[in-house]
Amino acid sequence: MWICDEDRFNWYCDVPPDAEPADSAPEAKVLSEEEEAVAALKALREDAERKRALAIIKPTPENLKRYIVAQEALMDRASVFSDVWRRVIWANPELNYQLRNPSNNAAIQVRDTQRARKASETLAGLAGEWGIFFFFRSDCPYCHRLAPTLKWLSEQYGIAVFPISLDGGGLPEFPQPSRDNGMAAALGVTVVPLVVLGNVKDRRLLPIGSGVLSAQEIVERIYILTQTRPGELY
Repeated sequence: MWICDEDRFNWYCDVPPDAEPADSAPEAKVLSEEEEAVAALKALREDAERKRALAIIKPTPENLKRYIVAQEALMDRASVFSDVWRRVIWANPELNYQLRNPSNNAAIQVRDTQRARKASETLAGLAGEWGIFFFFRSDCPYCHRLAPTLKWLSEQYGIAVFPISLDGGGLPEFPQPSRDNGMAAALGVTVVPLVVLGNVKDRRLLPIGSGVLSAQEIVERIYILTQTRPGELY
């Protein structure tokens, strides 16, 4: 019969409207080469970790063998990475950290000699613009030990040392120090001896350090504080 609807006669049947198309599956994200590498490395590590866990919980020869194979696969990749790393360093001197901070004894000696020479030249050149504030107490044994070093630096490089006594007493090398006029409190001085580098022109104050310091340490720190940027020599 040509009846599609029981209530009326039709020579044709109404065609139902097209159903809404189902949402198409989202396109798979295209991973970058780096993202693929991250995923692959993660999978390798997780596989080795699973095999390690199983080998620990159930230490059968078969489980141990599977873990060793997985672990050696990771080690092989690490070995290749390390070898290629050093080859790249050899071919690209600008990437060689050892040129800036050598680890072998011969290169360390050369670096230290050059740095000491630069530091000494720097200190001699700073003598007219910078001075050293020396905070101390007359009853401080460490202050007595540091005083000759500062006296020697002053005589050797011509840089002024301004001794500031927190208790009013002097030291053999500095028998007539200045009394503290509040500068120590302003700098937050809580321990002595304390050595501070001061610029007589712009009034900058750069703490050098506290405790007993050698002449070499003081010279090097003055060079670092006045001539280098953070991280440059580290």
